[in-house]
Amino acid sequence: MTAAASSDLVTQLNDSAGSPRFWPWCLALTLVLAFVSPLTLLAGVSLTVWLFWKDELRRKVVAFYDVHGAEEAQRFQRLVDAFEQAGKAQRAWQVVASGSVSTTHQHKTNAGASALVERLPLTRGISGPPNLSSNISIPSLSTTRRSVYFLPDRILIRDGKHYADVAYRDSHTEAAPQRFIEDGAVPSDSEIVGHTWQYVNVKGGPDRRFKNNRQLPILRYGRLTIAGEGSFQAIFDFSTTAAGSALASALTDMATTKQTRPWTGVAAHHQAAPRDTFRPPASISRPPTAATDNDRNRQSMTSTTAPLARRRLSAEGRVQVVGESHYQPALRRLAHGIEIGTDSHHLPVVAILVPETENAYDHNAVRVDVATPAGAATVGYLNRHQAPDYQSALLSLRNAGYVGTCPGRITGGGLNRFYGLYLHLAGADALLLENHLGDTDLLDPARPVTVTKEENHQAVLSRYHSPSRAFTRVAAQLVSSTVSGGKHKGTYGIEVRLDGDRVGELTAAMSARYQQLVVAAVKQSGHTDCEALITHGTRGFQIDLRLPATD
Repeated sequence: MTAAASSDLVTQLNDSAGSPRFWPWCLALTLVLAFVSPLTLLAGVSLTVWLFWKDELRRKVVAFYDVHGAEEAQRFQRLVDAFEQAGKAQRAWQVVASGSVSTTHQHKTNAGASALVERLPLTRGISGPPNLSSNISIPSLSTTRRSVYFLPDRILIRDGKHYADVAYRDSHTEAAPQRFIEDGAVPSDSEIVGHTWQYVNVKGGPDRRFKNNRQLPILRYGRLTIAGEGSFQAIFDFSTTAAGSALASALTDMATTKQTRPWTGVAAHHQAAPRDTFRPPASISRPPTAATDNDRNRQSMTSTTAPLARRRLSAEGRVQVVGESHYQPALRRLAHGIEIGTDSHHLPVVAILVPETENAYDHNAVRVDVATPAGAATVGYLNRHQAPDYQSALLSLRNAGYVGTCPGRITGGGLNRFYGLYLHLAGADALLLENHLGDTDLLDPARPVTVTKEENHQAVLSRYHSPSRAFTRVAAQLVSSTVSGGKHKGTYGIEVRLDGDRVGELTAAMSARYQQLVVAAVKQSGHTDCEALITHGTRGFQIDLRLPATD
């Protein structure tokens, strides 16, 4: 877990949590000496009690909040009130792991579930972190592994003895009903929406081969998902849907406060001056992912990127888009309102990356649009951690007269579920395909594939790559041919070209594996292009392709 932003509060909490306790050692020594001389017991116990209180004071950080402005106070009070509603849910859990059910056997032996989850009981309270003393109620969601605390200006996370924080403006909260097959006690406040069997057949009925085949209820729980920078994500399930939705609404409301100065006071250890005051600022505005969403969406749907030519960027990587919850109408139109399920069925789109240096909330912002017949629809942003590096590369691209595009995939949707979006996009330092200036689609770069016979085409490869660089990304063309040598000479082969010049070929085995793909692509579009990587080593210039997975 990585802190999204450093602060005196987090630093002091980490110092306090990591400081040792001395009273247990004193107690152990007292008990040992008591066998030697009982007279030491009274003095040892007194010293142990004194050390216990000293340890508690030394390990405690005091923070007094003074929330200025009626609106800011009302926002936090609404969060506390919503948390009270979440606390009334009979049961709650944190989801700590989840995995999809991928085989028929797994599906039949796990009550027909689509995914398996590991969850821990959730404790809800308002006491805050054990190392923090404050003058306010601090809504807290805690398990044995991790705790999440909602302060007036930030979300504080404790993972073991380590603290980190995420600003509300950098967080993204969603709530949605969740169907859950419950094999434990059924909460009395949950809604039963159906039943299934512990062991099911392919049609969903009971598998008669199992004698002790219990019928299990399908419940509708409320799921709350909180995500933020630094790879932070927390998923909570409540026995009622109202609990999750109320808390999500209050947290989204907290995220609309723009904090120009995190603090005007400093956290204090207990033995230091305890009256230092934290003062969350009074200025309010909306973050870039939420700014006048409907107006912006209408504008982006009718605008185009006509002044700039589109240039396809490398798709070797995966980047999550944030803020999609604010652009659900556009995503719903793109997905035609249908539910989008597993990875193989995620809806492909062409994403356009637009650097927004003029963004009033984040000068490093990178907007994500999706190309449509009517223009471009805004659907989200790159997260704040990644955006600065990408914006720099995209600005250089814009100065050259291009706007970058990449493949994207829409996910989710359906009944009471948000649509999401992720991009197939390389790192900010390796975006460009040197010889690919257009927006022509390329094959999915899922796996590296070795090219042979490059030693016969060193002059061509040297035109594209300088040995002073680690690598050069290019677009290569695959052409049906025959194997040029060896025991498979004359059989079907795939020739590799760069802008029409031969640079090698695939092995006979790889040619056979990708024959159907190449033939189908040529028949459909007249060409088969893919990403490739040129390097230079002891064997001279080498080129490796990036092709789809075939198994």
